[in-house]
Amino acid sequence: MNLVRIDPFRDLRTVHDRIDRLFNEAVTRRAAGANSEEEPLRASWLPAVDVHENENEITLRAELPGMKEDDIELTIDKGRLTVQGEKRLEKEDTDGEYRRIESSYGSFYRSFPLPDTVDQDNINARFDHGVLYVTLPKVEAAKPKRIELKIN
Repeated sequence: MNLVRIDPFRDLRTVHDRIDRLFNEAVTRRAAGANSEEEPLRASWLPAVDVHENENEITLRAELPGMKEDDIELTIDKGRLTVQGEKRLEKEDTDGEYRRIESSYGSFYRSFPLPDTVDQDNINARFDHGVLYVTLPKVEAAKPKRIELKIN
């Protein structure tokens, strides 16, 4: 007989993550708005984001190829970390016109709930070669502590 550890909140977290993703996609589409004739190639997109957690910090890594630091806005409000910006299509060819564009362009908006364990006053962010790294340190009280056992 195998023992299986039951996590009653696992399914709830999965549903919450899916709802967050759907909400982010809906907000991104609405933020991009209807395409105008001046910007026929504008489209909404979502950058790939990896979130990693260890005992000391949570690290967010967002792939933003072709963007500049000035095109990205990073904010924290009401326990949510928001990354938003716009990737513009830079037309290099003056002759002819594009027949196919597979690169993503336009506005994006990603928002992530922050746990209470994050020290919001010491968050660090850096942008390096098209990748945004955000380090969210945990408060000291949230870090695991070793308890010494006393022998009687």
